[in-house]
Amino acid sequence: MNNRDLVDRARHAGLSMRWRDSAGQIHRVSNESVRRLLAVLEGHGGPAAAGLPPMVVTMVGQVTPLVLPENTQAADFRIEMETGEVMEGPLRRIRGRPALPPLRVCGYHRVSIGPHATTLAVAPQACPTVGTRMDGAGSGRPWGLGAQVYSLRTPGDGGMGHLGAVATLARLAAARGADALAISPVHAMFAARVGQYSPYSPSTRLFLNVLLADPLAVFDTATVQAAGLRNGKAYVDTVRMLEDAPLIDWPQAATRRYELLRRLYDERIVPNPPAELAQFRTIHGAALEQHAVFETLHAYFTTRGGRGGDWRQWPLAMRRPDSPEVARFAYEFAHDVSFHVFVQWLAARSMEQACGAARAAGMRIGLVADMAVGVDPTGSECWARQQEFLVGASIGAPPDALSPVGQDWGLTTFSPAGLQVGGYRAFIDTVRAGLAHGGGLRIDHVMALERLWIIPQGGTSAEGAYLSFPVRDLMRLVALEAARANAIVIGEDLGTVTASFRAVAQKHGIMGMNVLFFERTPQGAFKPPGAWSTNATAMTTTHDLPTVAGWWQGTDIDWRVKLGQMAPGVDGVTLNDERENDRTALWAAMMAQRDAPTPAARTMRRKSPATKPPATADGAAKVVDEAIGFVARASCPLAVIPVEDLLGLNEQPNLPGTTTGHPNWRRRYPGMTATLLSGVAARRRFGRLRAGRSS
Repeated sequence: MNNRDLVDRARHAGLSMRWRDSAGQIHRVSNESVRRLLAVLEGHGGPAAAGLPPMVVTMVGQVTPLVLPENTQAADFRIEMETGEVMEGPLRRIRGRPALPPLRVCGYHRVSIGPHATTLAVAPQACPTVGTRMDGAGSGRPWGLGAQVYSLRTPGDGGMGHLGAVATLARLAAARGADALAISPVHAMFAARVGQYSPYSPSTRLFLNVLLADPLAVFDTATVQAAGLRNGKAYVDTVRMLEDAPLIDWPQAATRRYELLRRLYDERIVPNPPAELAQFRTIHGAALEQHAVFETLHAYFTTRGGRGGDWRQWPLAMRRPDSPEVARFAYEFAHDVSFHVFVQWLAARSMEQACGAARAAGMRIGLVADMAVGVDPTGSECWARQQEFLVGASIGAPPDALSPVGQDWGLTTFSPAGLQVGGYRAFIDTVRAGLAHGGGLRIDHVMALERLWIIPQGGTSAEGAYLSFPVRDLMRLVALEAARANAIVIGEDLGTVTASFRAVAQKHGIMGMNVLFFERTPQGAFKPPGAWSTNATAMTTTHDLPTVAGWWQGTDIDWRVKLGQMAPGVDGVTLNDERENDRTALWAAMMAQRDAPTPAARTMRRKSPATKPPATADGAAKVVDEAIGFVARASCPLAVIPVEDLLGLNEQPNLPGTTTGHPNWRRRYPGMTATLLSGVAARRRFGRLRAGRSS
């Protein structure tokens, strides 16, 4: 094969053979890497369809050009709308191409042209805005909290947080004026792989993490407590120990939680299955059954060897969800399959109650869910939808100054060709699942709608390349699903994101994120809050960044020095010197804005700091107060403050680039959820938040 053929194949597959790093240097992807990636990409999608594509995506009020199959004689169209209305007429011609007339009704409509048919997805101009969700009610600009679900504490929780605690937190936050509660991902994990617990490494994004289910969403307290006692003294003693621990012991806590859920299922559900459970099973249909069967198969093969955790190593017949052998297995292990359906129902009930609690308490936006950028290739979603995912590749980031060897996240993503051949069903289902209960959705690494760094299986990140996605269609579908759910959408757009992408995202109503540490001028000064984006959510920090108190005291630097996680040529002394300069700059910015009376004045006014920055050892609490007030004044339509900052905690939930050494996703909040927001410091910071958002 000559190089020209390779370039043509790569271009057709959407694979870039060159990429630019953060320093602006151009790199070329090796021919060998391109060949390995093409072997994965060209294995998806199948042959070109003879008729219309399975889905055509357009926008409301827009003429929709079509590419009709050759020899199509039909000159008329017929559109059967979701509403039941029918629209018929002659095809128009736009620059010589046949086209459908503009439609004013959003939704998924059925189009017929002669013998050919397709689904026409008509999207609104943009996602609902924060103002739309607020519906003109109240005064001031809305704000909310951000929480790690697993970190919340409630009596008897078995050592990990759950969605019942989210409901409690939502009620308490709403009582203090919050209109939103952003939560960590709640995607389904692996029942038989309790050591995998990063919420961003799910088995599937279509269903929920059943470990976060609250048994009290279905059962009364006496029933749950009695079930725990019947598991024996060792169980009770272990659970008590787990509940008192400052960190989550995921393998232990997960094992104990499944024991409790299994006993509740065997003793309460099997003898008397509720009608609501049967209805849930019917509504979610084949997708739920496949996930439940996968969980059962995964547990079965995991106990029979080290390779059993990866469905790609199972016997050939078991790798196909529609095989007769899988059907026989599901029949033989129907009790176990039904258990996994039950725990999904329990998790869904828990999520519904948490969302209902937020709305009932007065939150006008409500829960904002979080959608991970990809899924584990060994999980249920890839097993069930193999043609729609790149199961032979992983995603990550190219080499850069901080990570010279690049990053491999151990996840995979959609196949662009598979998406299009499948009528975007996998993408729509994922977004719809994320929007199923709450008032908003945060899309992690939103740049993935346009491109992702993909790595051939078994290769290094340096052997990867950027893969393009049909960004226009995907953004329109996000807007359509968000409009149907009446929900806001936030895109995590930190890091290297092009200005053109941000412009397109803004056009479609996808908000970005303005995080305190990154809102700087080209000269390095911290921007005044009045200069922050009007199309972003303002935040003090995120789960992947240091807390304000931790940043001020250099806790994150201490961790990086301890773990040797520094760029070449950089040491702890250099990092601490840079941080000292940043502390001075941040304090100056906060003091300059503290007393400015209006947003316009805040943008224009400059003052010298009223005082010197407080010492790092004893001044962190004061800095947290000022930082929250500073971010609250931002021009952004929504501000979200993580619970870690509201409480002035030093440690961050996750330290990127580490898998051991730092307790990622294991930290618990210091106190029961019912009293978490009641401390003097928290009340003071709520006051800063309310004052800043009302100005």
